Amino acid sequence: MFKKILSLGLGLALLAGSAYAANFADVSDAAGVADDGLGKGVAFADVNNDGLVDLYVSNKGGANKLFLNNGNGRFEDITDTAGAGVDYPGFAMGSVFGDYNNDGNADLYIATGGRHEIEANRLFKGNGDGTFTDVTAEAGVGLKAFTYAASFADYDNDGNLDIYCANYGVGAKNVLYRNNGDGTFSDVTDAAGVGDRSWSWMGVWSDIDNDGDVDLYVVNGRYPVGEANKLYRNNGDGTFSDVGREAGVADGNWGLGASFADIDSDGDQDLFVSNYVGKNNLYLNNGNGTFTEATAQIAGAHEGWGKGPTFGDIDNDGDLDLYEGDCKLANQLYVNDGAGSFKNVADAQPVLQCSTVRTKGTAFADVDNDGDLDLYVVNWGAPNKLYLNQQNDGNYLKVKVAGKGSGYGAKVSVSQNGKALAVREIKSADGFCAQSPNVAHFGLQAGSYDVTVVFADGSSKSVKADTGKIITISQ
Repeated sequence: MFKKILSLGLGLALLAGSAYAANFADVSDAAGVADDGLGKGVAFADVNNDGLVDLYVSNKGGANKLFLNNGNGRFEDITDTAGAGVDYPGFAMGSVFGDYNNDGNADLYIATGGRHEIEANRLFKGNGDGTFTDVTAEAGVGLKAFTYAASFADYDNDGNLDIYCANYGVGAKNVLYRNNGDGTFSDVTDAAGVGDRSWSWMGVWSDIDNDGDVDLYVVNGRYPVGEANKLYRNNGDGTFSDVGREAGVADGNWGLGASFADIDSDGDQDLFVSNYVGKNNLYLNNGNGTFTEATAQIAGAHEGWGKGPTFGDIDNDGDLDLYEGDCKLANQLYVNDGAGSFKNVADAQPVLQCSTVRTKGTAFADVDNDGDLDLYVVNWGAPNKLYLNQQNDGNYLKVKVAGKGSGYGAKVSVSQNGKALAVREIKSADGFCAQSPNVAHFGLQAGSYDVTVVFADGSSKSVKADTGKIITISQ
């Protein structure tokens, strides 16, 4: 396993006496994932159904890489054998995994730009064994636009994953493809009302008002003055309404990334926005789909150059922490105090800062199945980083959600003795050009807990589970 192979090198990487967070060790080279291309995106999924999360890296120039997790501390570069086109040696950005045909295998949608001219996005059907087949033409999703990031979501709760493309450039319009359920998609952008013509970088989905359908937040911006982000509330009838201003989240800075998470454990999804120009912002959900700015709760937040945010409970204490990629100065690690206020502790672990390196996508994932969240960081023109979490305390519960549409849109809640403790939402793309696995991770004290999954279609299942376990709940 990872720790046996790397034990000799960990001593220097661990910082004794850190009282604020789990320690991390840089295992990038030993694990074989220190790709040094012009990195943009990171996406995790189990592409061969062996219970281990695998890794796809999108590069803006040079070949993309698919790394298979061997479970022994190393990843194997299987790009050359994964199928023609998976490498896509062009301009690739925020690519994303999702089971669009509900066959139980992870499929891959590659968001492209184009080195010399705009090239078509590509959809690959996963075969369940680490190989993929290009089905772009028959699926009808070969969009020719500078798509900065794509995302999967079942916006109409029909059990099939739809695709949203956040597009960048003069005159570009974002596009929503509805899954027809037969392997094909239809462009429903205009009918749905989500064809934003801003310069868009990300589209992230979350049920912000807890009404059972996912809403869409689009991150916009262009130099130098920024551009208002859009919040499209799902009307439940196939259409959306832009409520960004009335909801209080029409952030007007030059945004690049955004992430929804329940940072204060009150059962609704809060929002963090990373801005390249202008300050980063934290918005607390008021419980009705409106938000209140609470940026002051993030002590030492950087002004500008923000890019790749990702949330996860890194120290297994029950609340969500934040890692923020920075494109100029140094990355930050903000630890949650349990009430939704954060402190940057990256100075205590400088290995995590990637100082002076331009970081892009970042994502948490438990790559060694030991119950704590590891971290992958994509860097531009510098080696990517895999940081192994050394928490190793067994105070966790991991819930894999299986079923229609990869389980995206499902809400996983944990309670004990009738007291609700935490909620996690299963989603595809998140942050900036990034995707964590479709697994709900909870940091919990040792004991037995009630776990409930409410799937996107409203059906639910409940089980009892003990800490230190990885369980699967299927639709």
